Amino acid sequence: MSPTETRISTAFSEDTSGEAILNCLHNHDRYIRTTCPQLISYKHVSGVPDLAYPCVYEVTDKRPIGQTTYTLTLVNQKDGIDAHIDGKAPTGAINIQSKWRVTEDMLEEVILIDSNMLMNKMIKGGVEKNHPAQHQGFIEAGRA
Repeated sequence: MSPTETRISTAFSEDTSGEAILNCLHNHDRYIRTTCPQLISYKHVSGVPDLAYPCVYEVTDKRPIGQTTYTLTLVNQKDGIDAHIDGKAPTGAINIQSKWRVTEDMLEEVILIDSNMLMNKMIKGGVEKNHPAQHQGFIEAGRA
């Protein structure tokens, strides 16, 4: 099965600074708390949050039944952040790669989902439903 790609783009107004949004993305605590709404806990495993250097976290989220723990790798980029989730589910491995980019007036995210066919479809639906609110969270934080 080939990976599934989806894109989310959210415009922001003149009263929001792209640099402020970028700073929010580079703040790993804020990033994790914004993008993991079912967060139970996370711990830093390795790396330093700096440009082009991977920083690895172990994240535990609530699920409809129980919880799940996965590895999240964040890499700050000059124009955004790259995120990689490496997780396991009863149905197999789940790999999600996100590239968040801040342009002059837009927060753009490209998501690549690599799992089995059923999980790809479920994850893509969740991303398309939930990520616009995450974009708004970063944009609102950039106004503050």
